[in-house]
Amino acid sequence: MTIKSNSDKRKNVKKVLAITLGSIGAVAILVVAACLLWWYGFFLPRWIKWEKEEAAFEALNVTLKGRKVIIRDNNTVLWETQADWFVQDMLVKDIDRDGADELILLVWKHGSYGDRMPFWEEKNDKELHQHIFIYKYDPKKENKVRPLWMSSQILYEIEYISSGKDSFLDVTDHEGTTRTWIWQDFGLKLVR
Repeated sequence: MTIKSNSDKRKNVKKVLAITLGSIGAVAILVVAACLLWWYGFFLPRWIKWEKEEAAFEALNVTLKGRKVIIRDNNTVLWETQADWFVQDMLVKDIDRDGADELILLVWKHGSYGDRMPFWEEKNDKELHQHIFIYKYDPKKENKVRPLWMSSQILYEIEYISSGKDSFLDVTDHEGTTRTWIWQDFGLKLVR
């Protein structure tokens, strides 16, 4: 019969402890990595087409590239989308019928709402939802590119937006159904 010394027992405890801590560390790293991948849109639907696009917006150049929109005046960056937004599509159109174009973005972002939530909501969620954001350009203002309207979460998933007749906005979901929206008073309203 072999009798283990206290130093042998301590070595075994240290080995078990090292293996346990290593396993906990590996799991923690995997959890953090999964959370970061989720936060940065890795698990968004696979049907999404991330296009590269350029357009003129008033006298400015708008580029959609790498899920991000940048607006430049010559080579100077005037405005860009937030780092945690994922821009799927964009369109330049006079949606509010005021004679000046607006920039319309189809955006995936965390939360159903922005900074201002409806009074009946206590807190914003953290899920990725699709939104339509509309921006104006006003060279006389300090913030030349400013939001005109920012939707809360869209209740169906849109594949792309396109210019409908006159001032209509057509949105097509990933199953091919097209819905038509129009600017009314303050915001878009579903027409058909």
